[in-house]
Amino acid sequence: MKKLFVLIMLLSAGIMAYTQPVKAKLMPVTTNSRSALSLYSQAVKYFDDVNLNKALETFKKALDQDPDFFMVNYQLAFYSLLNQLPDDFNNYADAAINCKARLSDAEELLKSAIVRLKQGRTALTDVGEKLMEMYPEDPNSYNNMIYYQSLAGDTKGTVETIKKAISIAGNPAPFYNQLGYAYISLKMADEAEAAFDKYIELDPENPNVYDSKGDYYMYIREYFKAYNSYMKANSLDRSFSRDKAEAAKRLYEQTEGKKMNIISI
Repeated sequence: MKKLFVLIMLLSAGIMAYTQPVKAKLMPVTTNSRSALSLYSQAVKYFDDVNLNKALETFKKALDQDPDFFMVNYQLAFYSLLNQLPDDFNNYADAAINCKARLSDAEELLKSAIVRLKQGRTALTDVGEKLMEMYPEDPNSYNNMIYYQSLAGDTKGTVETIKKAISIAGNPAPFYNQLGYAYISLKMADEAEAAFDKYIELDPENPNVYDSKGDYYMYIREYFKAYNSYMKANSLDRSFSRDKAEAAKRLYEQTEGKKMNIISI
């Protein structure tokens, strides 16, 4: 998704704001709190690793430091929308729209997307195209386009955007994860497996890579392999995949008509 941003201080709208350098190739992220920006950077790293509980917790800590932090409210609004949490979406969307900070042009574009969503309009790919034109070397531009294409149900377009993101991202691992799921949506199993294998290769210490490969094995009904992959994730982080492993075990025993031979769990 995004990278850890270099912090600088600038005077904006009568307050001290922290943002990325003007010359950076990344979209500016503006806040009135250095600690909030640091927490934001930690949160997006958690999102990259699909450690959602820690990501959400850290985003909310950033809001404690700066309740008017546009990008945090924007990210939480989209998370709530995609996870069908309408009350949370409305709260975070309103906070983003009513942000009083002086935003960058890119942030104003993102605000326009939230305004449309509040109006019930989900055609946002023109905003994504503008962001990619403005910041073609920022993976976050492509992530936003992926959000918008997902809302539009354009999975083939999403695949093309992910491939573009992979070509420019310093850390393409999270995009290979997204690519794998996009291929599953398109019922392209071989391509999905290749994407998930690349994800594992690039980030082998991240438990989510094995959780994702487990999801792939579930998709192709290889339940024993799914179980082992989920348990590999769980061995790296006990908050990962245990329920999925148990589900894979039950499906294996139902389809095979025998108990799964497990050495240890």
